[in-house]
This record gives sequence, C-alpha cells and structure tokens, in this order.
Amino acid sequence: MKKIILISIFFALLNTGCNSQKARTTYFKEQKSGKIFNRTELNEFNAQVMKKFKPMFKSVRVQNVIIDSTISHDSIIKTFEIKIVVSNKMDVAKPKKEKIYSYLNKKLPSFVSFSLKNKKIDLSKLNGKPTLLNFWFTTCIPCIGEMPVLNKIMEKYKDKVNFIAITYENKKSVERFLEKHKYNFIQIAGASKFIDTLGINKFPKNIFIDRNGIVRRIEDGIPYVRKNGNKLKMGNGKEFEKYIESLL
Repeated sequence: MKKIILISIFFALLNTGCNSQKARTTYFKEQKSGKIFNRTELNEFNAQVMKKFKPMFKSVRVQNVIIDSTISHDSIIKTFEIKIVVSNKMDVAKPKKEKIYSYLNKKLPSFVSFSLKNKKIDLSKLNGKPTLLNFWFTTCIPCIGEMPVLNKIMEKYKDKVNFIAITYENKKSVERFLEKHKYNFIQIAGASKFIDTLGINKFPKNIFIDRNGIVRRIEDGIPYVRKNGNKLKMGNGKEFEKYIESLL
C-alpha cells in the first residue's frame, strides 16, 4: 500500500529589483526562520532535505508552488510553497513539468547578453545552425559530471552547432569554477532573470534549438546507464548526438 507524506515548507523569494546601474539579484527567505539563501544555497538546502528522506523512502520529489508576489522598495518578494512528496512505491504520479516545456516547438523569449569573453550573444540572431543551450550552476554535481561528455560533443560538432552554457551565478564565481574545471561552451553568467522567465528550476537542463530558432527538444542531464547491471554511470552522450544529428 502506497504511503505518501506531504510536507510543505514556505519560502519567500527576495528578488532585488534592478535599476539602470545594478543587475537584479535573487534571494530566498525562509518564512519561519527568516534565513536568507541565494540560489546555490537554496539548491543545496533542497538537496539536503531530499537526502534526509531518501534512506526511508523509495521515491522523493520536490514541488515548488508560487503563493504570492509583492514589491518592496527595489525588491520583488515572491512567496514559495515547497511540497516534498515521498512514497514507498516507485509508481507515484509524476510532478508537474516546469514552465520551460511550454516552449517546445516555439521560440524562446528574447535574450541578449555578453559571454565571459565579452562576446555579444543574441539568441534571436543564432539562426542558420542548431544551438544547444545548457543551464547549470557551479555546485550542481550532475551538471559537473556531464561536462566532459558535453565537451566531447562540442568538439565533434563545434563547426556545425552553437554551444552555449548559461547560469544565474555571477561572473567571478563562474571564472573561479572554470579555473579548476574544463568546460568549453560559450559561457554566460548572471542570467537569473532569463532563467526565471523560462521557469527552469531543475538542473542541468539542455535545450536543443533548430536552425530557425525553434525549440525542438528539452532534456535534463546526459542519461545515466547501469554498469554491471546495478551501478549507475554517466552515459556517453550518444542520445544527445542523435538529437543534434536530427537538427543538422
């Protein structure tokens, strides 16, 4: 018999309003304790909560629900309800898909930014060849794990496909990370507003866009495969290569 425990945790989202000189920064505030998290800290907190319940249940998932939104001075404060659903069975209902999936077979919203190497990137002007967008952050273990595979895919198709990595983290954090980790995609930092607009809250996220700028496929990370029948291991990315080949 399936046993489901629904635990609700409330957060307030503090999104520092932008003005002509300062970029918007997003923070999360726990309603009960008043503790403030940045995006990375909140992801780590959610991971800790999931880790706490995993030994006790076969399935654990987190759902984020926006309760309210208010404006205070130069900040936008959004109240979040986080529901954690755990079950002793694996056949639980799948959580509602993120907003990003509503862009399938459509163009993404306008986005213009500069790469870490100060190259202007305008998504609307990348037409002519396919594009792979990878959304990630520096403490995301699955994100880091798939980077060597993504690098190999880029090396194979670099003259035929645009490879762009986007994160909400600031430029300094990304530059420090890249000093220790090889990741060859064009890097864009500080894209919090764009990521919020797309409704991405699960990382990594990989978006395959055709030569006309239409989103044709949305995937999470490189699929894992079972080694020796049991142990999960990062795959070789052949599925991603097939998606790219279909767009060429």
